[in-house]
Amino acid sequence: MNLQHLLCSAVVCLLLFGCKPAETQTSAVITADAVAKVAETPAEPKAAPCQLKLGFESWEPYQYVGLEQQASGLDIEIVQAVAGRMNCTLVLQHGTWQELLGQFRQGQLDVLLGASKTPAREEFALFSEPYRAEQFQLFVRKDDAAKYNFASVAEMVAAKHKVGLISDYYYGEQISALYGDDQMRPQFVESSMSEQNIAVLLDDQVDAVLEDSFVGAAIIRRKGLEQQVQPHSIKLDETPIYVMFSKSTVQPEQVSSFNQALQQLKDSGDYQQLLSKYQS
Repeated sequence: MNLQHLLCSAVVCLLLFGCKPAETQTSAVITADAVAKVAETPAEPKAAPCQLKLGFESWEPYQYVGLEQQASGLDIEIVQAVAGRMNCTLVLQHGTWQELLGQFRQGQLDVLLGASKTPAREEFALFSEPYRAEQFQLFVRKDDAAKYNFASVAEMVAAKHKVGLISDYYYGEQISALYGDDQMRPQFVESSMSEQNIAVLLDDQVDAVLEDSFVGAAIIRRKGLEQQVQPHSIKLDETPIYVMFSKSTVQPEQVSSFNQALQQLKDSGDYQQLLSKYQS
């Protein structure tokens, strides 16, 4: 091969390699229009935090202020367990039942515990499924117990004996009918809370008081009144007890969620453990 031929071949190779396009790198190019569309796309809505304002009274063993000023009791522990399953936060407020009921009706509280269902309350409240039962019983002074040989509250008040009640509590149809009778109503003396109810009994202002059987027993035990106060044989019918939700602040869907979580609690066995803890 002559020199001229070699030089021509070299020139051709240089031209070929010099003309080869550079390797391209793939890159994502975002246009201004695409950026605008992303900015206009609404973010996924976040679920609103669940928070319920709950009112509770001093009604041991169901609800009361315990050690270190913490809310305690069967009702409190049940609703805390249910709220935990709902991922809800509870904001607790203590007061008398009459105070709490007034705030509840004004929409200042979302939840009340230990409530009986009545037509009047259904006008402003939603109710959970029943979560426990309740039974009221007469309590009398021990020294006078033998004098009250009656079979019912109606017989007792008809005999002009006075009976202590808590304001705005619902004791069932029998007591409501007696309380609504103009001739019988003076035989009932109202107090704002259970401890005051027992104090009125000890001060001889009434002859007997109506208290939940477990609440009365807890007060007697806590205050050392075993030699002064005792339960009478008269008991009212056992009735179902509900959690009450304000119609003005709580949606029916939240009540349904509460009921589902309550049933889960019952099915888990934890519910029965709580009952045994406080009612054994």
